[in-house]
Amino acid sequence: MRYVAAKTTIPVPRVHAYSFTEGSPIHSAFIVMDYIHGQTLKDLGFMKGEKWFKFIHPSEALTKLHEQLAGLYIQLRQLEFPEIGALGLPVVDGKPSYSCDPDEIRVCHRPLSIEMMMQEFEGMDPGAEIPPRTTFSTARSYVEALFRLADNELDKSQDTELDLRGGMSELYARHYFRRFVLGTWLDSTANQGPFVLMHGDMVFTMCNLLFDDEINLVGVIDWEWSFTVPAQMLVPPVWLSGGSPEWMLIGKTLFYMEVEDLLSCIRNRELALQISPQLSKEWERSVTWCHTAVVAALLGPELIHDVYWHLVFYKTSQEIFHESEYRDFYKRAVYPRLMTFMKSPERKALLARKQEQQKRFFEEEKEYFGGEHL
Repeated sequence: MRYVAAKTTIPVPRVHAYSFTEGSPIHSAFIVMDYIHGQTLKDLGFMKGEKWFKFIHPSEALTKLHEQLAGLYIQLRQLEFPEIGALGLPVVDGKPSYSCDPDEIRVCHRPLSIEMMMQEFEGMDPGAEIPPRTTFSTARSYVEALFRLADNELDKSQDTELDLRGGMSELYARHYFRRFVLGTWLDSTANQGPFVLMHGDMVFTMCNLLFDDEINLVGVIDWEWSFTVPAQMLVPPVWLSGGSPEWMLIGKTLFYMEVEDLLSCIRNRELALQISPQLSKEWERSVTWCHTAVVAALLGPELIHDVYWHLVFYKTSQEIFHESEYRDFYKRAVYPRLMTFMKSPERKALLARKQEQQKRFFEEEKEYFGGEHL
């Protein structure tokens, strides 16, 4: 937050004191910072009611929100770094230098994410895939590490909820999503940068943005999951059209419309600031295809299945789906692919192992709760 406060006009709370558990006067980690009086978009009824209603043009409230987001994302895009990872303070005499110049703050820690935290909490040892103090000098090496995390989660989870048909489609999706991302989606011309700062969970949730009654952005909080990423991964947020990742995938047309309106505000802001139209040019492609979904699945591998089957499959296979003909579509376009894919003995063995683990998990869960109704 100190770096963001020094380098941008993004409103962040000032930190007055903090401590890790070790050496803490209260024997627990804590942080003391400014109180920011504001409301989340949920508090403001985002995308509900006449205030946010859009007929032909965005409402006044929606336009104001897009203007605020434009200013936020433009400034994040301008913060470029030579590596991928989390920012850290310089170390002097073996201790972090809290009084350092902001220019001395640099990328020196691994890109710790919510996914890694969840895997650690479940005892999956994600640090074996991305050890402490690991940074990445190329976009490809970072994305490959994200796929190792996804594999780690699949391999070690006891509760994958995979039946035979669902398991086949899950393994297929993960395999071909990886192939698509590394072979087609990832921009090889930007492999060595630029890398930019991303607020770690703003792509998924809007609760870290605080606004006043006039929808002025008054605070951006909870930067603990922030890290630098390939510029390609700084994308419009999942919630821009008012819903979850699943809603974004189902209502892609609505999402594209919101991206287009946000993009218009970004262009206007760039013009007013007389700066390069860098972000607007990079986000033009998100008006016609959901790059946000790919980034969301990279950061949250539980989304890979839906992102692949709702989005990537149609781009890579050129198949056309009509909802009224789902059964015929599945028999013609999906089932033969799954059968061919699952001929591999290794994949059959993996699926059998995960199903056996799932069976044991359900039995242990039933025994723990002492009920047959589970």
